Amino acid sequence: MERVHVIVNPFSARGRTGDRWEFIRELIKHYFKEFKFIFTEKPLQATEIARELLKDGFDLIIGIGGDGTLNEIANGFFSDKTKRIINENASLGIIPSGTGSDFIRFLKIPRDFKRSVELIKSSEKRKIDLGRISYGSGGRSEKQKYFLNVADFGLGADVIKNLSDTPSTKRGPLSYYAGLLKTINSFSAKELSLDISGYGKITGKFLIGAVANGGIFGGGMIIAPNASVDDGLFDLVLIEEMKKLEIIKNSIHLYRGTIEKNPKVRIIRTSKVQVTSSESVNIEYDGELGNRLPATFEVVRNSINFRV
Repeated sequence: MERVHVIVNPFSARGRTGDRWEFIRELIKHYFKEFKFIFTEKPLQATEIARELLKDGFDLIIGIGGDGTLNEIANGFFSDKTKRIINENASLGIIPSGTGSDFIRFLKIPRDFKRSVELIKSSEKRKIDLGRISYGSGGRSEKQKYFLNVADFGLGADVIKNLSDTPSTKRGPLSYYAGLLKTINSFSAKELSLDISGYGKITGKFLIGAVANGGIFGGGMIIAPNASVDDGLFDLVLIEEMKKLEIIKNSIHLYRGTIEKNPKVRIIRTSKVQVTSSESVNIEYDGELGNRLPATFEVVRNSINFRV
């Protein structure tokens, strides 16, 4: 019998998840006779909680929250010291209760609580890829983070940086787009140098570089229409320099999934890319602000069991 533990982020969905807990708890009881639960109290705590639970022998970790909660728990599947997966047989499930939930949407996980719990109970383990960010120009370093969905550098990361000043309880579905409109007023394309595995080197000025394992980010923007989470490859999306009005005009393609129609967009499939810049360039991953370039992004293939 599986040992099940639930990690609840009560602050997700602008603080509504805490109020929903008793209802969700009763649903979980219907499908899992025995389980334990814990509430997070601060950012990044879910990573440490998941890490300890896996060491203690729990083999199904269920998160309740959005993409940020999911990312934190996924990072906890890896040892902080050895960087290796703690338990290869353990699996991860999610009951969506967040504002953005782009990766959840990409995997077509039901937003209905009952249906999402049913899915976790009835589904088989599915091995999915993760992305790993290693900071520093030499490739791997001690500073590493994992992402399930999309990491990007440039404009998207600056939007996340600007949004970090807004409390999560005040963010809504359109917050990212509003942040984008604000950020483009002062943002300029960055000079980047990319060494892309299986492709070669590229240098130039780019607005956005997105390393996509999943296909949707920014509250519903389809950045990589053909991405797959179990093919061992990223869709590296590079968007060349554009003027402000050109960015606004072309943003419709992101919501329609037709980004490839723009001649200033290049999509390259690769398992690894090293990125450097002479400028200060921010990085974000799964909606969380990371460090700055230089960094290496690489696929960790079939690294985690997902219940979907």
